[in-house]
Amino acid sequence: MAFEAPRIDEMFGGLPAEQRVDRFEAYKSALSQCHAKALSAASRGEVSFSREQGIVKTAGVRPEAAIEELRSEMTTKAMSAEQINDVQSALDRLADIQKDWTLTNPLTGNGGYSNYGLVPYDLDPALALLIPRSFILRNSISRIGGIGQAKEYRRILGVSGSNYGSAQNTATTSTFFTSASANNGPFGGTGSSLNLQRPPKISYTADRHVVGYVEQGVSDEVNMQAQFASQGYTDLRQLSHTALLWSHMIGEERNLLTGVGSGTGYIGALAQPTSANVSVAGATGGSLAAATTYYYTFTFSSSAGESRAAAIANTTPGTSNGTLNFTFSSVPSNAIAINVYLGTVSGTWTQKVTTTTAAASITAVGSGSYTVSTSADNGSANAAGYDGMVATFTNSSLSGYTNALNTTLSTTEPGKEFQDAFASLYQSVIADPEAIITTGAVRRELAKTIQTQTGSTGYRLNLEAGADGVTIGSVVSAIANEYTGRMVDVIAHPYMPAGVALIWSKTLPFPDSGVSETTQVANVQDLMVLDWPVVQLSYDSSSYQYGTMIHRAPAWSGAITGIQ
Repeated sequence: MAFEAPRIDEMFGGLPAEQRVDRFEAYKSALSQCHAKALSAASRGEVSFSREQGIVKTAGVRPEAAIEELRSEMTTKAMSAEQINDVQSALDRLADIQKDWTLTNPLTGNGGYSNYGLVPYDLDPALALLIPRSFILRNSISRIGGIGQAKEYRRILGVSGSNYGSAQNTATTSTFFTSASANNGPFGGTGSSLNLQRPPKISYTADRHVVGYVEQGVSDEVNMQAQFASQGYTDLRQLSHTALLWSHMIGEERNLLTGVGSGTGYIGALAQPTSANVSVAGATGGSLAAATTYYYTFTFSSSAGESRAAAIANTTPGTSNGTLNFTFSSVPSNAIAINVYLGTVSGTWTQKVTTTTAAASITAVGSGSYTVSTSADNGSANAAGYDGMVATFTNSSLSGYTNALNTTLSTTEPGKEFQDAFASLYQSVIADPEAIITTGAVRRELAKTIQTQTGSTGYRLNLEAGADGVTIGSVVSAIANEYTGRMVDVIAHPYMPAGVALIWSKTLPFPDSGVSETTQVANVQDLMVLDWPVVQLSYDSSSYQYGTMIHRAPAWSGAITGIQ
C-alpha cells in the first residue's frame, strides 16, 4: 500500500518559514546519507535483504575464526590419521603467517611501502558534497505549467471607487443618487451618448502583461579515464549529476531573487548615468594631492550587475591631504548601489568605492586595477534572463512601495521603517504582507535596535521554567504589522544584495481576486538533466529549464534600499 510523503508544513509547521526550509533540507540530507550508508554496507556484504527475515546484518569474519572453523570441519571428515596430521600442519602454518601480519608486515622495507603493510584504508564510498546552498525562494514559490514561447496574463487593476488604478473618477466614486433626477451615462457601448435615469456607470482600469520564456542550464563532464579509475571507490558520473543539479538550483535561486531581464516584457537595463547625476566637492582628511588631476566615472548597480559607466570627468582637490566627496541625485529606484572609480590617468582606474546610499567619499588613489563597461554592453540586465523579486519590488513603476533609506535603521523606534512600509501598502491597496526578506546584517541590525532600548516596551521576554543556564542574545523572527495585526516573518537570505529588504505579500487579502499567489514560476519544461551521446573520451551532461517568473500583483509588495 502506498503512503503519501509528509509535507514540509506537517513536519515543521511550528517553526518560522526560513527555519522550516532549512530543517527540510537537513531532513533530505539525512535521508540521502542513510541511503548511501545502506548501499555501502550492502556492497561490502554486511547487509542483505531476505524475503522471510527482512534486513539481515552480517558481522565481518575474523581470519583466526575462519581457520578454527576450517580446522573443526576438516577433523570431522572421514580421513586417515596421516591425512589429518598433514591438514593440521598446514593450518598451523597458515595461522602462524596470519599472526605475523601487522601494520608494517609483510611490506616492511619493500618498495618504499614500509609504513603501509597490507592493511586496507577505510575509505568512504562517496565524496562529501560540502556545497553551501539555500533554497528559501525555490522551496516556497509554486511552479505552474506553461505553453508556447511567452506567458500572457491580464489584470483588472481598478474600478470606480477602488482608489487604485486610474479609475478614480470622483464623479463616480459615490453610490448615492436620486432616481427622480438621475441622468447618467452614456449607456449603449462605444460611441453612444445615451444617458439614462440610472445610478452612475462605473469605469475600469486594466492591463496586459506578456513575458517571454527564458532558458536556464549548466553542463559538466566526467573524463572517461577518471570514471573507470574511480570504480570501487565512488561513481563519478553520479557525483557529477548531483553536483549539476545543485549548481542549477543554486543558480535558479539567485535568479529568482536578483535576476533582471531585458527581453520581451521585462524591466531592462539601467540607463547610463550622466554628469547631471553627480556633484563633487573637495575636503580634507584624505591622502589625495592638491595639485593632481583625478579622473573619475561611476555606474549604477541593479540586483544583476553594473550599468554602463558615465562619461569620464576629472577634478582637482583644493587642498593637500584631500578627500573627494561625491553626491548623487536622480538615482533610479531600482538602482541598489553606486560604484565610483578613480585614477590619475583617464580610463585607468586604481580605486573603486561602492555605496548603497546617495553619497560616497574617496580618500586615496588606491593601487588596484578595475575595468568598467563603456560600450553598449550593460551588465545591469541579461538579455536571456527574467525579472527577479529585487528588480520588481524596487521598481517604483511596478512596486507598491519603495524607499531609498540611505541611513541606518531607527534606534528610537525599532522597526519604524517597516511600519511605514506596512502603512503605505495598507492605505494604498489594503495589503497585508506575510514576509520580509533581507540580509543577515539587516536582521542583526534590527535586533541591535531593540537591545539598545532603555525602555521595556520595545520587546518581549519569554522565560522557561526549569531551563539550565542563560541564553545570550536576541533575534527578530517577526515584526507585528501595526495596521493589520499580522506577525510578518523576517527571513535572512544569503544571496540578498547589501542594504535591501523586500516586503512580500505572497497572497492577496481578498480570496475572490483570481490570484492564488502573487509570485509564481511558470515552466514549459521544469528542471531536467540530459546525458549527451559519447562523442569523445568523456561523459557529458547538461541541465535544462524553460520558463519564467511572473509577478501578478507587485503593487501589494515593496522594498527598502540603502539600509546601512
